[in-house]
Amino acid sequence: MATFTIERVVAAPPPTVWQIITDWSGYARWMPLTTMRLDQGPTGVGWSFAGLTGVGRLRFSDVMRITDWAPPTDVGSGTFRLVKVGRLLAGWAEVSVLPVAGGEQTRLVWRENIVIRPVVLGRLLVPLTDRINRALFARVVDAMATEAVHASAQDASGQDASGQPDPGRR
Repeated sequence: MATFTIERVVAAPPPTVWQIITDWSGYARWMPLTTMRLDQGPTGVGWSFAGLTGVGRLRFSDVMRITDWAPPTDVGSGTFRLVKVGRLLAGWAEVSVLPVAGGEQTRLVWRENIVIRPVVLGRLLVPLTDRINRALFARVVDAMATEAVHASAQDASGQDASGQPDPGRR
């Protein structure tokens, strides 16, 4: 039940990285065997979402609620915090995007604490779960960073996400 931190410098500006890491429906692309369930409306304090992970009846729901929400400005930092409020998982995550290299790159800092309930069971599983969580989230953050770099390159080239010229850009 240790807190882990993953930091990466991403070759994309903070707003682009923010857009990727807060694409809640996109988490299904990065988390194995996961689908997403989202509240209606825009993300903000009090908004909730859940990752449903597993196969068939062997699934669990990781329910999360946003407790702090501060998107970045064009070249400024941004941060969000969430708490896990599901029956199986408790804990929290704090994620920040900080401009570096004059705002052309981003320092992405992902801190998370995951607690398996009941806590007595969670404590017994810590040696295994902490190792798995660190490895999984490092892979997820790397995939998000790669996607942000690609999105930033497409923005710079005037193409949309499909690689086609953006008709709104001249």
